[in-house]
Amino acid sequence: MLTKEKVKSFIQENCNPSLTGISSASPFSSADKERFRNCMRALKEGNPIHSNEELFNCTDFMEDAKAVIVLATNSYFGEIAPRANEKINPVGEIGDFYMNDNIINSGMEKSGKIVNFLKSNGFEAEVPFVGFSQKAKAAEAGIGKIGKNTLVINEKYGSWLTLSTIITNAPLEPDSPAKDDCGKCNICVEACPTDALSKPYNLNVGKCITYFLCHLKTEIPRQYREAIGVNIGNCTICSDVCPYNKQDLAINKKDKMPDEVIYPELIPSLNITEEKYQEKYGVKFFDFIMGGRRYFRRNVAVALGNSKCEKAVPELLKALVDEDKLVRSHTAWALGKISGEKTKKGLEKALLLETNQSVKEEIESALKSNY
Repeated sequence: MLTKEKVKSFIQENCNPSLTGISSASPFSSADKERFRNCMRALKEGNPIHSNEELFNCTDFMEDAKAVIVLATNSYFGEIAPRANEKINPVGEIGDFYMNDNIINSGMEKSGKIVNFLKSNGFEAEVPFVGFSQKAKAAEAGIGKIGKNTLVINEKYGSWLTLSTIITNAPLEPDSPAKDDCGKCNICVEACPTDALSKPYNLNVGKCITYFLCHLKTEIPRQYREAIGVNIGNCTICSDVCPYNKQDLAINKKDKMPDEVIYPELIPSLNITEEKYQEKYGVKFFDFIMGGRRYFRRNVAVALGNSKCEKAVPELLKALVDEDKLVRSHTAWALGKISGEKTKKGLEKALLLETNQSVKEEIESALKSNY
């Protein structure tokens, strides 16, 4: 008989995750389903990985599902010391997770081992991808509570956890769920610069900075651009401020990425060639989520505007006449944040040549905001 203890023993010996938990395959509540549906609806815009709004329950993936195995990997890589030349050569922030293929590939490898183990014992098992809430099942499996920032929070690892899940028809006994809530603490809610957490425990995806940077395949709404700061691939404010993440956390040194990878210099990134982009980002999970160079450059333009770095003006003016209207429009906004005669003349010249109405409006707005 395959017991929970045998499964966990195999996982610990062969996969060595930071945490392991098991939940039942019971259906999610109607309220949870509606929350997932709203999230998927927002995320799927322009990104095929989020194409199905209706897959939620374990039985949608496996008809006779009995249990869900949840693995959690410590994804805290320590704090980065400030760079001395940031004002001269501003850097952007991508975020460890999206660039860290070690963590992602390791999670897939571990999941594959567990799937094979369960199948060798006569049970079905599979890894759900689209439309499945790993976080909800992680809480049910006792990995950690769901915080007001909608992240899984563990007392030892904080919210810096990367999750993997396996659905199986093996009748495994579930672990006790994590029940603690955040009490009266509202630090993450108050810290979110776009008010995406105004309803605690519910993320308004359409206001989330990470959504704008990685999932939105159109113009970033003007009213949210300043809040983005120098983020170009991810936002971790709601994690950074969480008291659970202020404690002395264990650092994952093995999978830590070099600083220059997750904190790239912004000025040379703006007009990066397709060849260079593919070389640096094309083989990463980051590009799969990002969706290509044009969105990366859009984000870099916004970050440069927020940096207000005058040294960036020549590269911004070059991007202002780029063939991609998405890049041009966000570059115009960025130049509007950097005062100067050279900037003004560049915007005025571009306005005379511009044929796209939305880009024209961005240039006009940039000129009005500063001149």
